[in-house]
Amino acid sequence: MFTVKDILTAVKGKLLLGNPDEILTGLSTDTRKIKKGELFLAIKGEKFDGHSFILDAVAKGAGGVLVQEGGITNANFKLPDVSFISVSDSIKAFGDIGNFHRSRFSIPVISITGSNGKTTTKEMLSAILSKKFNALKSFGTENNNIGVPLTLMRLTGEHGIVVLEMGTNHLGEIKRLSEIARPTIAIITNIGPSHLEYLEDLDTVFKAKAEILEHMGPGAKLILNADDEYLRTIKTSLKITWFGFDKKADFYADKINLEPDGISFRLNGEWDISLGVLGRHNIYNALAAIACAWDFGISIDDIKPALKEFKVPNMRMEVKRFGGIKIINDTYNANPQSMKQAIEALRDMVTDGRKILIAGDMLELGTFSGRFHHLVGKQAAESGFDLIVAVGKLAEHISAGAQEAGMSQRKIKLCAVTKEAREKVATLIKKGDTILVKGSRAMRMEEIVGDLEAQFKTT
Repeated sequence: MFTVKDILTAVKGKLLLGNPDEILTGLSTDTRKIKKGELFLAIKGEKFDGHSFILDAVAKGAGGVLVQEGGITNANFKLPDVSFISVSDSIKAFGDIGNFHRSRFSIPVISITGSNGKTTTKEMLSAILSKKFNALKSFGTENNNIGVPLTLMRLTGEHGIVVLEMGTNHLGEIKRLSEIARPTIAIITNIGPSHLEYLEDLDTVFKAKAEILEHMGPGAKLILNADDEYLRTIKTSLKITWFGFDKKADFYADKINLEPDGISFRLNGEWDISLGVLGRHNIYNALAAIACAWDFGISIDDIKPALKEFKVPNMRMEVKRFGGIKIINDTYNANPQSMKQAIEALRDMVTDGRKILIAGDMLELGTFSGRFHHLVGKQAAESGFDLIVAVGKLAEHISAGAQEAGMSQRKIKLCAVTKEAREKVATLIKKGDTILVKGSRAMRMEEIVGDLEAQFKTT
């Protein structure tokens, strides 16, 4: 609960109408979910404008409305019994309120960033921490300047710890998220080629991820990937815990065994850990989660079953079986590093039938796009895949890379759009095949998975 005065203090706004002592029972950015007495934030974004829904919010009993200057065009727009607060930037104000609410609690706040593995690491860590704490975690990928405050606003006195995810595609974004959340522990999973259309190169990606340190106070801790050449150069006075495959790391993995539906490894030369997920890269996510949980006194006897029972979030290396085929559904998103990891996971699998890659465009790579898609084709061909279906404007680059690595052109199918791929794939797949489907979110590659499920579940 907040008073109107609390909100004014947090956002440094102007009270246009109402009583500073009025109590607001919460906060909402969505009129479909708003409850009586809550403050409605009229968020003005690139694709939507909450100011269009102010009357809906008031009709549903909103106790107040926060508006952005210039958001209301009618100067006489006033409603009785509703407080109106004006700010210069409603999205910044949302973050300021999230920070204000976070400051009410003296509990650990763990923030996770990196080019790959953020969501899986967050989910693994939350599964482990739940053995001891009532942990608040971000839903899905609430990892931006709206998602992070949304998570923090769910914080109550019943929670003992917070696990956040922080993403970026521009410099300054993680700095702002760190300012809002003020992490006591930060995990950086890796530095890789993602969002290069905006971040230009790996040096800039590293700089963007390292911004998480800028609002961490004395006594805060870092958990870093010891095998990442960029993270090894980080300079900070904060205590660092390292994880990786290098035995010099604080938490390391060896004795790795790749299994049909999972992976196992030995932790620090002492404990056997089993994961019910595919891909060697998920060992890094597990090590990061273990390193963090260990600091909170979670025993290995609790860590082991939490990881063994862990299920991957939807559309992230999700294994599906039906009608004699096996699909690795990794369609949530894609960048060069995650594509490489997924290809390696399929390469390492023992299968009876063909190995097939259905790859959609990886977006936001700017001038590097052609080069990285060429590399996808080359990696798939060198991994011994039997068929490649390349989807999107950059499909020709995948084809060129595969042919350069010796793959026959007849084993490569090109589709301009996902709809075309859906039609073509239906005629190509047969029983016994193992298929990896992956591409950027905007490519909607999950539609191909849905079609195959519908087709083969009836056979």
